[in-house]
Amino acid sequence: MKKAIISILSIAGILVACHSINRDDIIGAYTNHAESAYSIADDTLTITATASETVFTVVRRTAFRRIVNGKPDSLQHQFRRWPATWDTQQKQLMILQTGAIFSFPDRHSLLYGNSVYRKL
Repeated sequence: MKKAIISILSIAGILVACHSINRDDIIGAYTNHAESAYSIADDTLTITATASETVFTVVRRTAFRRIVNGKPDSLQHQFRRWPATWDTQQKQLMILQTGAIFSFPDRHSLLYGNSVYRKL
């Protein structure tokens, strides 16, 4: 019985280890909402593939309101577009212009610095 349990756990461990993020898993839109004493922001990161296996386009759309004298100011927008490269070994996407790194802990989320983005 003990050997059967160890065998089952070993097989489960191998299956989990084989389940990794690949190039196609990262394509899509990711959102984040953040609030602080100084601003309220909603970010959307859209990752699209290019003809290359390791090059992607990342578009960041941000809508934010600065907090002025304790009240939200007018809504402002930012738009940025960056080329990025996929590191197959590290399973990370790197923005070429800024050096920023996007990590993918699973197929449904993205880490950018201390911010967690959820896939739509």
